[in-house]
Amino acid sequence: MERKQDLQHEQDRITDGFDIFFWVFDDDSSYTPMHWHTAMEINYVLEGSVDVTTADESRHLMPGNINLIDSNVLHSTKSVNGNKAILIQLPLQLLERYIPGYSDLCFSFDPFAIDRDSILKRSRLILVIEQMRKVFENKTEGGILRFNSLLFELLYQLYENFSYKKEDSNLTLGQKNFDNLKAILRYSEKNYNKPISIAEIASVAAFSEDYFSHFFKKNMGVSYLQYLNEIRMSHIYKDLISTDLALKDILEMHGFTNYKLFRRLFNEEFHTTPGEYRKVYKKQ
Repeated sequence: MERKQDLQHEQDRITDGFDIFFWVFDDDSSYTPMHWHTAMEINYVLEGSVDVTTADESRHLMPGNINLIDSNVLHSTKSVNGNKAILIQLPLQLLERYIPGYSDLCFSFDPFAIDRDSILKRSRLILVIEQMRKVFENKTEGGILRFNSLLFELLYQLYENFSYKKEDSNLTLGQKNFDNLKAILRYSEKNYNKPISIAEIASVAAFSEDYFSHFFKKNMGVSYLQYLNEIRMSHIYKDLISTDLALKDILEMHGFTNYKLFRRLFNEEFHTTPGEYRKVYKKQ
C-alpha cells in the first residue's frame, strides 16, 4: 500500500518511461482523507470495492465501475476490504498541452448512469484503458508507441464525451474558495496532532468563526472537527497496520485524546475494533 507524504496535496506522479502515471495495483486496505492533485484521475475497479467521496457525493465503486476525478477536486478514498484497480493520473501539463481550451473546461461523468449513450461512452473509455493495460504489462518492443497512441485516444474521448464548459460567473469565486481551502487544509495537515480551535483555523483564511464554519461545511461536506478527526484517523490507521506501537501511544502521537470517540469513529469507518482490524491487515 502506498504511503502518501502529503494527504492534502498529492504531487503529480509519472510512471517511468511514460508521460502519465499508470498503475495496476492490489490494495489490501486503505483510507485516505480529503486531498487534491492537479492531475486528472481515472480509477477503473477490477476486483473488490472502493468508496470515493467528494464534497457533493459518495460513490461506492465495484468491479467494472470507472470513475473520474477532475483536476483540483477535493476527494477522499476508502477501501476497507481492499480492491484491485487501474489508476491513471493525467498531469496538468499534459492536459493543458493537448486538450483545446483546457482551462475553460470541466470533466466528469456519472459512473452509474444506465442510459444507452452513457453506457456506450463509458464502455469505449474502458476498452482503451484495458488496451493500455495490456501494452503496459506486456512491455513489447515498440510498446511505448502503442501506449502513447492509446493515450491520445483516451484524451480525445475525455474531450469529446466527458467535458463541458465552466460557467464564467463561477470561475473567480471557485478559484478563490479553492485557494482558501488549500491554506486551511495545509495548516490542518501540518498541525493536526495538536489542538486546533475554530478561532485559530478561521484566522488562517482571515474569516470570522461563524463564516468559517459555514464556508468549510459548504465546500467540504463535513464540519471542520469531523475533517480534523479524519486526518487523525488516517494517520492512526497507517500506524495501526504498519507498526507494533500500542494503540494508546498511537492515539497520543496523532492528537486523538478521546479514546471513546476514537473507538466509535473507527467502528463507523471500518465496522470493527482497532484490535481486530490490526490482526487482519497488519503488514509483516
